[in-house]
Amino acid sequence: MKNFKKNILLIFVLLTFSFSNIVSAETKLLGSKKYWKAYSTKMKKSKTCYITSEPIKTVGKFNKENRGKPYIFVTNTKGGANHEVSVIAGFNFKRNHDVIFDVDGKKTKLFPVDDRAWSESSKQDRYLVQSMRKGKKLIVTGTSSPGNKVIDTYSLSGFTKALSLIDKSCL
Repeated sequence: MKNFKKNILLIFVLLTFSFSNIVSAETKLLGSKKYWKAYSTKMKKSKTCYITSEPIKTVGKFNKENRGKPYIFVTNTKGGANHEVSVIAGFNFKRNHDVIFDVDGKKTKLFPVDDRAWSESSKQDRYLVQSMRKGKKLIVTGTSSPGNKVIDTYSLSGFTKALSLIDKSCL
């Protein structure tokens, strides 16, 4: 539960700095590697780094105008947790339905809350990141609150190089 609360706070901070219309001088693009972008964010004495990617393909019957932007994140907090994996779906997940994180056929269930999903432990995060380093394609499958199945496909091309940027900046 402690890890879960930390993830919620971290995602809130990332969203506040990354996706608002206000440009923060404290958020810096570290670089882009194919389909992945690496950022660092400084807040007072703390520093957070993350990589993010958007889907290259989406399948599902849903109103595209009602969906926000989906993203995958891997986050490091200097002096804290490293390689935390999370998903922002762009819609609220249906309660009691699994979110499936599939790297080249290796499937893992994520823990969904509202429009986000996380791995259940740092051990699972390490496994997911290792799989993503070796993988070519990531598929995230979830069910929206109205019951629509949505499948987002992400390219893992550039993942390892982008990850190394945040590892250098925030480990």
